[in-house]
Amino acid sequence: MKLRVLIVAIVLVVAAVAVYSGRQYFFAAETLGIDQSPEATEDVATTSDPKSVKLPPEKLKAAGIKLTKVVTTMLRPENDVPGRLKYDDRRHVEVRTATPGIITDVCVNPGDQVKAGDVLIELSSSEVGNARADVLQRTSELKLAAENRDWEKEICDGLAKLSEAIRERVPIDRIKQDFKNVTLGKNREQLLSAYSDVLLAESLVNAVQENAKSGIVPGRIVEERINNRDNAEATLLTALESLTFTAKVSLRHAETQADDLERRLSISQQAVQTLLGHSAADETSAATNGTGTNVGREEIPDSLSLVQLRAPFAGTIERRQFSPSERVAVGDGLLTLADTSTLWVSADLREREWNALVLKPGDEIRVEPSTPGARPLAARVHFVGREVDPSTNAIPLVAVIDNADGHLRPGMFVQVAVPLAESREALTVPESSVLEHDHQTFVFSPDGDAGFRRINIILGLRVDGVVEVISGLSAGEQVVATGGFYLKSEMLLQGEE
Repeated sequence: MKLRVLIVAIVLVVAAVAVYSGRQYFFAAETLGIDQSPEATEDVATTSDPKSVKLPPEKLKAAGIKLTKVVTTMLRPENDVPGRLKYDDRRHVEVRTATPGIITDVCVNPGDQVKAGDVLIELSSSEVGNARADVLQRTSELKLAAENRDWEKEICDGLAKLSEAIRERVPIDRIKQDFKNVTLGKNREQLLSAYSDVLLAESLVNAVQENAKSGIVPGRIVEERINNRDNAEATLLTALESLTFTAKVSLRHAETQADDLERRLSISQQAVQTLLGHSAADETSAATNGTGTNVGREEIPDSLSLVQLRAPFAGTIERRQFSPSERVAVGDGLLTLADTSTLWVSADLREREWNALVLKPGDEIRVEPSTPGARPLAARVHFVGREVDPSTNAIPLVAVIDNADGHLRPGMFVQVAVPLAESREALTVPESSVLEHDHQTFVFSPDGDAGFRRINIILGLRVDGVVEVISGLSAGEQVVATGGFYLKSEMLLQGEE
């Protein structure tokens, strides 16, 4: 009796196990989308080898299988380190005011594209107004001083020419004609009068000497006339020397005054530049060096207190902190301008990436954005830091990445592939070819008509979508690149059968 009960219990347990296994099979088949009809079940070729699978034509077509060859590729051992995209510091600036004032107009909004030189913000500053007024005053003073300097120089040049003509005893009528348009100042009348006296005295001496030879004029008269001539000539030479010296001194004084005013004008212009916070390109110099010509009033704003903050380069307005009618102080950041056509990739190199310190500016590295579906991008090393950060025990790496399409944004996380060794040859297959089951990696290789066999492999490096095969395959062999998961499912189902 007990034996019968035991036999019945064993039979019931076996039946329960069989029912459970059947349910598990149908559950797996339903999950994989396999037709469970008797006709479909008969289509699957049975095989005693669990490492191979053969598909009927309709399933082979549905699997979408594509083949590829095992190839030799140059691979470089790499390690992925986390990184973040940042603004390119060379093309990123926070526009600040160098003078206190009140904002009168904000010409841009966040997201606006601007060109170099475009006006971003206008504000009114009394300090800038006073500084510009001082520039105008210094400009007028310099103009007068330059005119006086040029006048004195013309007088000196005229006196030099007149002195040469007098020494050559050019007739007075010719001198008056030749020097009619020559600048001599108040010296003209005095010198021409003295020169006329000399010429008259010389003519009298010549006349009396002729009469003295015939005995008509006594010798005493001759001596008096000669004495008068000598006195007139001495008076002329004294006047020439004195007036020439005075003219040269006046010229030096005029030049000194002009130079001093030019320096003071430069100081005033620098004060305006300091208050405006930009170069002299926007505030044109009010006078040229040594010429004395002044810039027209139209180059200075009608409102002397108006300050226009301009874009130093083309870019996008990233942020704005102030609005019209607000008062700003020196150093306040008004808005942020950036050119995001290039961005910086910032990453930290720690001890396990120490070999990457051999990177040099211009070397190419691979960057993988964190956004779904994004493809790896190339970046160029900008610099590798020299000092280890004591808080992170890492050295900074900064690379430049192209962002002309604007898909990347500052602040995004990325993965940066840094090299750990030199490139070397390796057998590779696409990463999509590699499958895994029971902690064993394998690929499928075509085996006859509609058949595929499993080949266990040992993997090495994984770089940019390809995987190194250390053993199990040879160069030129064909493997399944797409559809391997379908084959794996079929293989597992056939193994259960």
